[in-house]
Amino acid sequence: MAVTVEPFSMGAPDDVAELESILDGLQSQQIVRIAVIAKTEGTATTNDFSRSLARMAIGSALEARGLLSEERSQIVLSTGCEGVISPGGYLLVETGEIGGSLALGLARSPVLTPEEMIADAHIAHARDTVRAALADAGLEPGEATLVLMKSPLLTHAEAVGLPAEQRRWAGISAASRGVAALGIGVALGEVPAEQAHARDVLVRDDLFTRRAMVFSGTETRRCEAIVLGNRAGAPAGLRIRSGGIADLIDIEGMARVIAPNAPDPIRAVRSMAGEGRIVAAFLKAGVARDGRVRGRRTTVFSSDLDPDKHMRAAASGALAGLIGDCRMFDSGGCEHQAPDGGGLLAVVTTE
Repeated sequence: MAVTVEPFSMGAPDDVAELESILDGLQSQQIVRIAVIAKTEGTATTNDFSRSLARMAIGSALEARGLLSEERSQIVLSTGCEGVISPGGYLLVETGEIGGSLALGLARSPVLTPEEMIADAHIAHARDTVRAALADAGLEPGEATLVLMKSPLLTHAEAVGLPAEQRRWAGISAASRGVAALGIGVALGEVPAEQAHARDVLVRDDLFTRRAMVFSGTETRRCEAIVLGNRAGAPAGLRIRSGGIADLIDIEGMARVIAPNAPDPIRAVRSMAGEGRIVAAFLKAGVARDGRVRGRRTTVFSSDLDPDKHMRAAASGALAGLIGDCRMFDSGGCEHQAPDGGGLLAVVTTE
């Protein structure tokens, strides 16, 4: 199996012209799996319908070409392009051709009921979905480099009649992300199963995964996962690397993730970027609970702007300055996806 990654730009949430052009160049009969990961502009609030608009447009583009199906396609969207994030995404296509080191796996859970959301059942759904995606990719838990998951957001309407401990999480994206991250951590062997409980979401900072990025939204009621990894012993080609960063301005840490063996990682990354070897970049940025970055007070949690907007804006500038490109998938909020205040960077590069 061979996986290709194609970036595309979007002029608006429903603009899929570049994506359609790429799709038209594919030979659909050879496609085994296809995934679209996109970052669209919008308010990123509960009632931000740009997510649904983008999902409809992307879904229609796949469906018109016979590529939309439960078994072979996945769409993961995240809204909010603050800072210098250029709206757009990445098309990942796995064909039946021999060769290639990049592995792709897809899976989605059954529809979650309101009673299951932000509860232990939500953790179990996320866990089982990742396990299914790993099997789809032919990877063991330790071989997964990055897990991307869309987790359903509990709405206020759905929370009516639920127990108080669940009802308080209605409309809270951080809770949806955190509970799914615990499930991913269990599936990857990073979080002890006996310690993964919904009551500890946003409470226990010591429980986290180091290889996952989770996003929440109202456009899906399932846990939807995309798993990426490298096949051992496969020929050179596209490869994915991931690693933790100390904070959202840790440019040196970002460079070490991209060029881990270089004596001067920053110079090496800029050389790679100039040669066009950085194909895709995914960044999850967080700020410590006390709102400080390297000991300095910030207004991330005290201004009238949503904290995630601050995170996306700051982190996008740091990463864009390093790689010299505003095309990236940058998301804020690292609940149970990194140590408190830390983050995660993943890149797909050519060898």
